[in-house]
Amino acid sequence: MKNRNIFLISASILFAFSACTKTITPTLNNTTQLVIEGAISDTTGPYHVSISKTADFYSDNIYPGVSGATVVITDATANVTDVLTEATPGDYITHTITGMPGHAYQLRVTLDGKTYTSISTMPQPVLLDSVTMDYSVNNNFRPVANYQDPVNQKNYYKYSMKRNGIHVNHFQTFDDRLSNGRYIREKLDCDTGTFHHGDIVNVSLVGLDTGAFNFLKEAEAVAYDNANLAAPATPTSNITGGCIGYFSAQTVSSKATMVQ
Repeated sequence: MKNRNIFLISASILFAFSACTKTITPTLNNTTQLVIEGAISDTTGPYHVSISKTADFYSDNIYPGVSGATVVITDATANVTDVLTEATPGDYITHTITGMPGHAYQLRVTLDGKTYTSISTMPQPVLLDSVTMDYSVNNNFRPVANYQDPVNQKNYYKYSMKRNGIHVNHFQTFDDRLSNGRYIREKLDCDTGTFHHGDIVNVSLVGLDTGAFNFLKEAEAVAYDNANLAAPATPTSNITGGCIGYFSAQTVSSKATMVQ
């Protein structure tokens, strides 16, 4: 996910004195934080781990990549280790490791004398049957994900979308707590006018474990709350060591449709 730090701070203080207004820019704590995001999936690699730093509040919304880290992903189930290579500043890629459902994977990042670790277990895959479109609201075409949720197991999902091959800057989480074993027809949230006639819409159903799901669910809630001017928050990372971000061993099933 490229939208890593979702913070909203209202920081202008106005003092009215006679007919004059003075705007004061307060001093904020601009300490940057390390951001680690990585995923391994049951799709073909290579897989990526992104390392960057948050930006100061008053700076441009640019997150500089962090070079010089030692990044290792280990398949703890198969006892296979892959040392990643930094392809571009802050972007580290795998070479040999393969994502397998049911396997547990450990991420280990060493940077500036500190170590950050995470373990994620890849769930069994759930296949997306089809993607259809909901035309019930004029000029707001909503994709619908259709699939069978497995019975007698807990499943955590993330939906992501592409429009004409380009990622839509939105994701949505879902778990089967109230619909275990049912056939799911989930209408996906999107902004009005996101999709138009003739667009190719690709939806991915991403299977997650608990740690990755909790992070993404919190991130989704923070984004929604901030849009409604609520207090800011930071999602709980499943990476130890004191950083922002998450690591996920996940499954991916994708289908596409055209907006008629």
